[in-house]
Amino acid sequence: MNMPIKFDTLEYTRSLIEAGIPAAQAEAQALALSQAMAEATVSPSEMVLLRTDMIARIEMLRTDIYARLEALGKEFNAKLEALEERFNAKLEAMEQRFNAKLEAMEQRFNDKLEALEQRIRAKLTTVYWMVGISLTLHVVTIGILVKILDRLP
Repeated sequence: MNMPIKFDTLEYTRSLIEAGIPAAQAEAQALALSQAMAEATVSPSEMVLLRTDMIARIEMLRTDIYARLEALGKEFNAKLEALEERFNAKLEAMEQRFNAKLEAMEQRFNDKLEALEQRIRAKLTTVYWMVGISLTLHVVTIGILVKILDRLP
């Protein structure tokens, strides 16, 4: 593609001839340099196309990155929820085991407390009987003493 560049081949050829290069060689160099520079340059319209293409590719990459990040976020949230469910299940199982052990301990405590209360009641029953008999004996003794005192002049 030949693009208009600010390169004056005639002036370049004259400069080479003035420097002592033969005219045919100077013209060939000017032509070759002009073609090389025309091939190496990019037109403004090509730059616009390149810019548009780059913007489109960047936008596609941005969209792809956002989609991947969103998918990664969903995957992370799903794994986090699964982990939370496993944690809650294990916590619930531990709570159930703890409550079962606590209930068993409470039952053993209540059984021992009931046995102790029965033993105390049994001992108190004996004490109640002994106190009752003692009071009865005292009442009888006092009654006998009162009768004896009533017989005295």
